[in-house]
Amino acid sequence: MSAENVELLRRYYESWNAGDTNPVVSALADDVEWHGHPRLPEPGPYSDPEAVGRWMSQFQEAWGELRAEPVEMIDAGDWVIALVHMTGRGRGSGVTVSGGVDVHVVRIQDGMVSFFRIMPGGDAAKLAGLDEAEMELLALRVQEGLSEDEITGRLGAEQGGVALAAAYEKLRGLPGEVGG
Repeated sequence: MSAENVELLRRYYESWNAGDTNPVVSALADDVEWHGHPRLPEPGPYSDPEAVGRWMSQFQEAWGELRAEPVEMIDAGDWVIALVHMTGRGRGSGVTVSGGVDVHVVRIQDGMVSFFRIMPGGDAAKLAGLDEAEMELLALRVQEGLSEDEITGRLGAEQGGVALAAAYEKLRGLPGEVGG
């Protein structure tokens, strides 16, 4: 079931990135608990797909281009922890922005998203108990798109000395911390 959830979520990101929110909204459970990024206007929470759809439409309307690239998808049973890099270009200004590490905590039950929370990477790291070095690894992986081998080289660590797996394991505990 969990590999299926990861694949479903991957398809939802593809739809979002193509500018089509309909498949995303139709995948929300009737009683979804949805929390947008806490540093953006009107982050919710929202408890029905229609309200989430309105928020998504308004959000996308403000941007000429907006992408949510899931760099890693961590399988946690009914839950998926997505490490996401956001990029965009303002519709009116044309200004390009590139985000840091965002963590999306998603619960999928019977093929429907029943819980969704966007968290800034630092907030998620603190909740999951990541140390500063593990957060640095996540930033290199998500913001810069480096592989584990490239991170090892960048940090001058011994082969196998960079442990993203340990950080991912801690992030698997986020569902218990955020509810849902």
